[in-house]
Amino acid sequence: MKTITGIAATALLAFVIANTGAASEGGIMEKLAALEGDWVLLDENGEDTGIIASTFELTSAGSVLMERMFPHSEDGSEMLNVYHADGDRVLMTHYCAAGNQPRMEIRSADNGNRLELRFESITNLSSADSGHHMHQAEYIFHGHDRLTTRWQSMQDGKLSEEHAVFELKRKK
Repeated sequence: MKTITGIAATALLAFVIANTGAASEGGIMEKLAALEGDWVLLDENGEDTGIIASTFELTSAGSVLMERMFPHSEDGSEMLNVYHADGDRVLMTHYCAAGNQPRMEIRSADNGNRLELRFESITNLSSADSGHHMHQAEYIFHGHDRLTTRWQSMQDGKLSEEHAVFELKRKK
């Protein structure tokens, strides 16, 4: 039943994208929708840690993808990313554990094997030059079942030199 629902949701998403113009941006929503499911965090040796790092789920008649990062974490570090088409572009809002909500525009790069997420705006922070927030990211696809995400933050107007990197593998 879950497979049938997934196929129906993917078909509906394709219909929605075809009618919103989002497909013109390199099929970004289709690429993101294909992430649906649970993703396990890998350690520095590429071994499965057993920790669900991200859960992706289509919602809103297939027009929105929700990602729960570190779902149900005991320390309260769960975060939510919401991806959606906005005309001919795709946006993501990151609902951060820091209490702010940066919005990023997503662009395709490297023949669709990489997505670049670039800062557009932020809520619950007086400006992008004040406080601390996630400012940009990239998603690198290694086939259908492997994903690397690299997040870079900004603190008081300065881009951090450090990256938070998550190596993920689709849970089977």
